[in-house]
Amino acid sequence: MFGGGITEIGFLLFLAFLVFGPKKLPEIARTLGKGMAELRRASNELKRSLEEEITNMDRPAETPSLPAARYGHDDSEPAREEPERRS
Repeated sequence: MFGGGITEIGFLLFLAFLVFGPKKLPEIARTLGKGMAELRRASNELKRSLEEEITNMDRPAETPSLPAARYGHDDSEPAREEPERRS
């Protein structure tokens, strides 16, 4: 990723040891590890939600059921209008 070899990594560790000291270095490494794990978790969650949304976009939309099915049989005929009677 950064193109660092063994000597560069060793030099950075030595420099961190000199700057922070032996007591503070494990605490810093622990905090850095927790931060990286949280970043990885958030990245995976984002990736999963994006893939889910893309999958949902590919599926055709579901058509709602017709309300006529609630009121009677599907094979029933519609009611006929009776002619108006004049009195």
